[in-house]
Amino acid sequence: MACNDDLNRVEQLAKQTIKEQFDRESTNDIDFYFTNFGDSSINFVSRYPLWFDSEKDFMKASSKTIIAIKKAFDQEDTNIPFLIRTLDFGDKAFHLTEAEELNIIPKEATAC
Repeated sequence: MACNDDLNRVEQLAKQTIKEQFDRESTNDIDFYFTNFGDSSINFVSRYPLWFDSEKDFMKASSKTIIAIKKAFDQEDTNIPFLIRTLDFGDKAFHLTEAEELNIIPKEATAC
């Protein structure tokens, strides 16, 4: 979560989303913990009991949960930040092609 998000709302929204995805009667057995400050985020983990017949079923449930939480956060304008690095080269500004020529970055890194 972004450092400026309402963390109580983030927890409530994540728990409610999990509850709805798996037809739970309440959120009482859904654990939710903020774990640490990331480079540009506050990270969390959520745990809840589900029973699976196979690893594939577990992976499907995990994927379903991630998709649902992302959608819920998008609807509530809750930010999932991506790591951003700012590089300062001082007074020397150069184009990407110059960086390639100087072997500062490999050419394959410029492909999108």
